[in-house]
Amino acid sequence: MADEEEQENELLVLESIYDASVFGVSRRKGNLYPKGHFLAHVEVPKPFHVLVPRVNAPDEMQEIALEHLPPIVLDFLLPPNYPSSCAPRFCLSCPWLTIKELEQLSQALDRSWAQDPNTVVLYRWMNLLDTEAADILRLKSSHSLAPLLKELSRLRACPYRMPRGKRYYTYRGSRPTDMRIFKEAVDPRTLATFLTEYSSQEKRRLFDLQWLTCQVCLTSKQGSEFELVIGCDHPFCRDCLREHFRIQIESGCASQLRCPQEKCTTQVVPTQVKALVGDALGSRYEESLLSAYLDSQEDLTYCPRLQCQRPVVLDPGLSMAQCASCHFVFCLYCRMVYHGVQPCRLKPGEQRAIRDEYLSATPAGKQAMEKRYGKRTLQLLVDESLTQDWMQENSKKCPHCSISIEKQDGCNKMTCWRCGTYFCWICMKALKASGNPYQHFSDPSSGCFNKLFEGADELAEEDDHEFGEFL
Repeated sequence: MADEEEQENELLVLESIYDASVFGVSRRKGNLYPKGHFLAHVEVPKPFHVLVPRVNAPDEMQEIALEHLPPIVLDFLLPPNYPSSCAPRFCLSCPWLTIKELEQLSQALDRSWAQDPNTVVLYRWMNLLDTEAADILRLKSSHSLAPLLKELSRLRACPYRMPRGKRYYTYRGSRPTDMRIFKEAVDPRTLATFLTEYSSQEKRRLFDLQWLTCQVCLTSKQGSEFELVIGCDHPFCRDCLREHFRIQIESGCASQLRCPQEKCTTQVVPTQVKALVGDALGSRYEESLLSAYLDSQEDLTYCPRLQCQRPVVLDPGLSMAQCASCHFVFCLYCRMVYHGVQPCRLKPGEQRAIRDEYLSATPAGKQAMEKRYGKRTLQLLVDESLTQDWMQENSKKCPHCSISIEKQDGCNKMTCWRCGTYFCWICMKALKASGNPYQHFSDPSSGCFNKLFEGADELAEEDDHEFGEFL
């Protein structure tokens, strides 16, 4: 079989094996030889880190976690006497490998040809770079880029040491550096960023090719229709995640949007929220985050005027503040106009809550409340509320004038000491002033029939103290 026919057959087989994203070829045109390229994706150990010098401390190394590395590029050219007499001409390049490491791979390709010369070899070379490059380079879970960075700095200082463009050779040549090696002029200061971005993009590309089931709508879709929550990488279909964010924001529950995954506490990045729900709702979410942040700051409050509501910076040690926007001076405790040394006025209906808070407060808490409301005011409030509690438990109100009445002994026919109204202590019903008020307890149709002295024995037992007990 002629060399040209073998070359054509080999290229057809390779095109059927590899995707166009990793393998490309241009056929013979006139006097131009067939040439192409192959991208070999090296499978790195998991987990995998590269060591690079710190920006602020070049003598210290920092680890950067990567899942994918840029491919090793094999550019090849098929001479007319391949494969009968010589191997393909090629050029190797890779941004994260040193010249020495690229030469190791070049020598491995030479050995592969020497093992079985004069036969088509492109597939063997591609398979070697795909599956054996990590072993040849002795990649471990931690790979230092310090030698590469030094080499790149040296090449930038002396650019004439390396060719400016890729060239194809069959043999390494007589120079100290293998002529089949091409080293890209990468800026060493941006290499770490370049590798990180590539790893992230490659991870997303592979993710887009998968089929996944959304945990919200339980629908199987391609990965390109999914969104990974930044921070935890939980996948959800883009429509479900967008609707989840929209509902939370519009319902006012978006002070901190979190990943919808059960038991996941990852807070969603505002930029990701804005990209999904649009600028209007995204800005609304950012405002809620800002408001929540300001609320958490001890030295910030808001102007109490409804038409203002601007943030106000507090001065330490002062119980008042002034709004810089509307110039309103207010008390930090009661939020009313500043009243100087006078204690804050208690609002109607909040006395009992203040009393309970004061009685259950720590010594420091009681001191703070005394500073706000005044110690004498709080003591009177406690005494008065305790009296009210006792009266509520031990007295009843007259059904006519509503005065509080305590029953100490006797029957259940009561007489109000203020208005003179007769009433029943059991059902609190007013009794007729004319006639016999006791008829209420002797009427069989009454709910208090025969209950005139009900409970009188209990009162007598409560008052049955020994003589001299209180002396």
